Amino acid sequence: MTRRINYEDDIFTVALQVRCLQDALKLEIDPELFREKLLGDVVWIDAITGRLYQSLRESSLYVKRQDHLKELAKLKRAFVEALDAMVEKRAPFGEHVQDKVAELRAIRASQAYHIEEIKDLLSNKAAPEEEHIVSQEELRFLMTADDEDAEK
Repeated sequence: MTRRINYEDDIFTVALQVRCLQDALKLEIDPELFREKLLGDVVWIDAITGRLYQSLRESSLYVKRQDHLKELAKLKRAFVEALDAMVEKRAPFGEHVQDKVAELRAIRASQAYHIEEIKDLLSNKAAPEEEHIVSQEELRFLMTADDEDAEK
C-alpha cells in the first residue's frame, strides 16, 4: 500500500514554522528558555524539508510536482535566510548559538544545495537516469507479455 503525502499542507505547515523561527530570531528572547527549542526547530525543519524534497524528487510522474517543488524551494530559501541571520549574528539571538555555527552552516549548505537541485529539476536539467522512458525493447516485451497472457 502506497503512502499518500499531502505536500501542499505539509509545506504550508513547515513554512509557518519557519516564519515563527524568523520572528523569534528578531526578538530579544531569553536564551535560557528558548535556545534548545529554536535549535531543535532548526534540526526538525531541516529533516522535514529534506524528506519532502526526497519524496518529490522520486515522484517524477506526480502531476503537481513542479508546483510543490517551487513552493518547497521558496520555503528552503526562507529557512536559509533564517540560518544566515543566526550564523552572521544579524538576529539578536545569533549571539547565543555561536557554539553551533558549524552545524548551522552545514545545514545551510545542504539546504542551498537542495535549492540548486530543485532549480535544475524545474528547468529539466536533471540527470537522464531520473527520467522514466520506456525503450522500444521494453515496450515490445510489455506488449508481448500481454498478448501471451490473453492467449492462455
